Formats: sequence, C-alpha cells, structure tokens
Amino acid sequence: MHLGKNLEARPFLEAATKFDLDAEEIDEGARSEVHCHLGRCYHELSLYQLAREQFEQANALGVSEEWRPVFHYYYGYTLYELKEYQRAKREFTLCLQSGSSRPDARSRYLMLAATSRKLGEYSEASAYEERAQSEKP
Repeated sequence: MHLGKNLEARPFLEAATKFDLDAEEIDEGARSEVHCHLGRCYHELSLYQLAREQFEQANALGVSEEWRPVFHYYYGYTLYELKEYQRAKREFTLCLQSGSSRPDARSRYLMLAATSRKLGEYSEASAYEERAQSEKP
C-alpha cells in the first residue's frame, strides 16, 4: 500500500481484517492499524463507503497516537467525498490539532478551506486558504 499498489494490497489487507486471533495474540492497536491501512487503501481506490466502514472500525478499536493525524485526515477526506461536510470538518480540525507534520499542513488547511466552503463558511474558508498559502508545499 505504501508503494501505491492499492489494488495489490487490498486482498491482503481484507484477509488480515478477518484473522480470528485470540486477544493475547494481537492487541486492539494492531487490529486498528490494519483497519486504518485498509480504509486508506479503499480511499485511494475511491471506494469511500468501504473506507468509512474501515475507519469507523479503527476508531471503535482505538487509534494509536502515532496513527491519529493520518487517520483523521483520511477519514475526514473520505467523509468529504461522501458529502458529510460537518463530520469531515471535525476530522480535519482534529488532524490539525494533532501537531503532527503528517500529512503536511498545507494539505490539511486546503481541505479545511474546501470543507468550510461547502458548509457556506466563506470567511473561514478564506482564512484557511491564506494559512495554506503560507505553508511550505
């Protein structure tokens, strides 16, 4: 998946979510990461409904601190594509508040601007666009 080979990664990730292991064999965090990976894979393949389901499962299991910024960004982006703008904005805001450098701040501000525009919050959208322009690409 990290090589951009989402079609090849998809069956392996789908199989990994179905492994029936005892709680001692794998912790919830590892299960959550598999759902995050599969959600992102589905997102990259424009399978947004499936992506949302995986992100919701990951969230229910508990997303690790390390994964949170990327999780919030791609979950938000998936919700944006599904036209759930209010929920998407919340996820982008959580991503921005994570303080992480992943994904880059420019991308996060641009998605917040686009989402705010869809919600009719034009002054907020302009402010986010200005912030995006001040960030390095």
